[in-house]
Amino acid sequence: MITMEQDKWLYHNTLKWKGEKKADLRFIESKQEIEVATPPEFGGHENIISPEDLFVSSANVCYMTTLLGTLKNMGVELISYESQAEGILETVDKIKIFTKIIIRPKIKAKETEEKIRVILNHAEKRCLVANSMKTQVIIEPEIEIA
Repeated sequence: MITMEQDKWLYHNTLKWKGEKKADLRFIESKQEIEVATPPEFGGHENIISPEDLFVSSANVCYMTTLLGTLKNMGVELISYESQAEGILETVDKIKIFTKIIIRPKIKAKETEEKIRVILNHAEKRCLVANSMKTQVIIEPEIEIA
């Protein structure tokens, strides 16, 4: 990531086609590379990350990182966190779109359930990836108090 000016950031990646419906996606700043492909349901490859996987996972990861920052700022001790995300892809007006992403976080923390719910709601409103999507993002948390 390169900061351009105050409150504006750029994120970079490159893509190199490998033949068929596969490519290598490289994240420049981290120097990490992953293989990506068209998913099998659209004539692509099995067991390779697809753009659809990345789309759904970006909402899942962003929600987690936003929540972690909020928990830290509120002084809440997190014991454990894991989440599952599910994206629903449908044909609407002859166009395939994600109509909904459901994120199901499981949170264990040392705090009251009421305060955790307030923090979860705050993170949902502040998740920049979800805010950038026209897809509805729904959070269905499971909370355990330590």
